[in-house]
Amino acid sequence: MKTNQVNRDSFFEVDAMFRTQNLKKAQASLADQGQGYLVHVWSSWNERAATFAKQVEGDGTTLFQSEFWLSTWYQTFTNTAETQAVIVAVEDRQSGKLVLLLPLAKRLEMDLSIISFADFGLADYNAPLIDPHHQFDPQQLNGLMRDITRSLPAADFLKLEKIPDHINNVANPLCALKDLQNSNLCHFGIEITGSWEDYWNTLKRNFRKDQRRRWRVLEKKGEVSFVWCRDEKDIKALLSTLMTQQRQRLAGLDLPYLLDDPHMKRFYEQLITKGCSKGPVIFTALLVAGQPVATLCGFGNGSHYGMTVSGYETGEWSKCSPGRLLTERTMQTLHQHGYHYFDFTIGDEPYKQYFAIEQGTLHEVCRPLSWRGLPRYFWMKAKAVQRQSALVQSIKNRFKAAT
Repeated sequence: MKTNQVNRDSFFEVDAMFRTQNLKKAQASLADQGQGYLVHVWSSWNERAATFAKQVEGDGTTLFQSEFWLSTWYQTFTNTAETQAVIVAVEDRQSGKLVLLLPLAKRLEMDLSIISFADFGLADYNAPLIDPHHQFDPQQLNGLMRDITRSLPAADFLKLEKIPDHINNVANPLCALKDLQNSNLCHFGIEITGSWEDYWNTLKRNFRKDQRRRWRVLEKKGEVSFVWCRDEKDIKALLSTLMTQQRQRLAGLDLPYLLDDPHMKRFYEQLITKGCSKGPVIFTALLVAGQPVATLCGFGNGSHYGMTVSGYETGEWSKCSPGRLLTERTMQTLHQHGYHYFDFTIGDEPYKQYFAIEQGTLHEVCRPLSWRGLPRYFWMKAKAVQRQSALVQSIKNRFKAAT
C-alpha cells in the first residue's frame, strides 16, 4: 500500500511538470500551422467551462454533458488523489470564443495512466460540448485533434468511448476523426411527432394487448399510482428503493453493482436529490398500495428524455412486468408535458425493441500516449477489427440465439 501511494504521488508530480510544457508546444504548433485555434487544458471545472456549458446546453450537449452533470461529477471524483480533471478547451483564435470543450479525466487503471471522458461507467454517452453554430472542417479537425493529444498531460493511453453520431441534431465533430471505430454498444430511441395514441397504435398489437393484461394483473394487487417525484425527502427514499432493487437483480445474475462504490453512490445521490428540484433529473415510480414496485431515473431538457437507471421488484411481481409498465406511463406523462424524443440509451435489452424502433451505433477512439500504452492500443484495435467482421458477428449471433 505504501509503495502504491508513492507511485501515485510521483505520477501526479511528474504530470504537473509536463502539462505546461506540452500545452505550450501544442499552442505553438497550432500557431505555426495557422489553424486558427488555441488549446487550453484546465485542471478543474472552472467558471469559464461552466459558462460555456450553460450557453450551449441543449443544442450543443448531450444529457450527460450538461453543466449540472459535469460540475457534480468533477466535484465528486476529482477530490480524490486517484483522479485528476483534464478539461480541454478549444478557442477560436479570431473571436476569442470557446467552440469546443472535452470533459476528460485521468486516473490509474491497472498501472496505466488513462485519460478518458468524465464517465467511470455512469454516463451512457460521451461527447464534447460544442458551439452548434461553429463549423469544423473534417481535415482541419484531424489536425486539431493531433494537437489536442499533444497538449494532454503525460499519460499512457487516451480512451474515448460511447461517442454518438450526433449531439442532439448537430453532427458530432469527433465522428470525423480518421481513427474512429465502431463500439460494441448500441442505443435505442424513438421520436414521437404526433399524438400519443398515434404512436401507441404503431406498436405491435400483441405487445399492446399484453400491456393491458399486465395492467389488469397489477391492479388486482392493490391501488396503483404513478408518481413523478420532486420532493427531496421522498426522492431519497425512492432512490434507496431503486438501489436495493438493482442490487438484488444484479446479485441474481452474479454481476457486481456499480453504485456499491462509495464515490459513485455519492455522485448519484447528489445528482438526483439536487437535480429533481432543478429540473434535469426526472424520477418516476409505480406504487401498489403505497409500495414502490418499479422506479426509474432519467434526465430531460424539456423535449429530450433519456432513461438511465431503473429498478423493479421481482418474484411474484414478475407476472406484471412493473418496470415495463412504468416505462409506458412515464413516456405517456412526459409526452403530455412536451417531450417528443425518448432515448432508451445504451444496451440491447429486448424490452426496448417493443417501445423503440430506431437503433444507433456508438463509436470510440483510442490512442497510445506512451510506449506503455501500446499493448492496450493493439488489443483494442484487434477487438474493433473483430467487431467489424461479418463472419465473427454471424457466429456470435448464432451462439446467442442458441443459448
